[in-house]
This record gives sequence, C-alpha cells and structure tokens, in this order.
Amino acid sequence: MCLAKVYEDMESDKPILEDLAHVIIDDNRLELETLFGDRKVFLGKVREIDFVKSRVVIEKRS
Repeated sequence: MCLAKVYEDMESDKPILEDLAHVIIDDNRLELETLFGDRKVFLGKVREIDFVKSRVVIEKRS
C-alpha cells in the first residue's frame, strides 16, 4: 500500500508528512492524520492532489 505524502510547495522534494490516511478541510484549516494516528493542523489550502504519485501539495498561511 502506498499512502500519500504531503509537501509544502510544488517544487519540494522533501515531504512534511508521510503515510497520509485522512484529511479534514474546514475553510482554511487542514487537519491531516497519518496511518499511525499522528495529526498535524495547518492553516492554508490544498493546491494539488496527484493520486498517481501519491502526492498532496498544500499552501500554508502565516
């Protein structure tokens, strides 16, 4: 099984989160949870989801 990795921008090679299993999007709040139950919350938006590459790109807000 190949779960998604989360990247901070389109050019990034290093993921900020791996094994993404669940995403909750509430306006500009992104709650991301891994397969192992680790959670991270970001303010921002999803810029791209590539299912073939298992890649999610987010744009964080300051």
